[in-house]
Amino acid sequence: MILRLFRAPLTALLLGCAGALTACDSRPSTTVSSADTSAATQVSQPRELKERQIAFLNRIRQSDPQDHTIDRALLNEQNELGLVLDRSVEMNKIPALMKTMLTQMAREFPGQDLTVLAYAPSNPPQKIGTARLDAQTRDMTYTRAE
Repeated sequence: MILRLFRAPLTALLLGCAGALTACDSRPSTTVSSADTSAATQVSQPRELKERQIAFLNRIRQSDPQDHTIDRALLNEQNELGLVLDRSVEMNKIPALMKTMLTQMAREFPGQDLTVLAYAPSNPPQKIGTARLDAQTRDMTYTRAE
């Protein structure tokens, strides 16, 4: 139903980075103190988040192999999903698309407040809407850009 994301070179670069990060974890296990474990957890959490973000973006890409809905997708450091929509997407269909994306993101990133930003395929991309999910109340809102 949805999307196209990165062009092949960027996707290959991201997948290569994810593979390199995974390979870094294949060291022999050693005994560590609780302080070392805490530090290791803090380092691994961002890496795990990046890997989950890459996997999420790849699933989005695979769901729309013909690129009929989304031209590009990107997750930023705040875990906000930006979508540059195809010109053929009707404005009245965008809120449903955004809700679908928030639902999928909530499954992948539970317990987090989430934001999806939709952009028109202009140069530079122009924001056309914002969808938000409040993790505590589970309320979803969509605001059309003025």
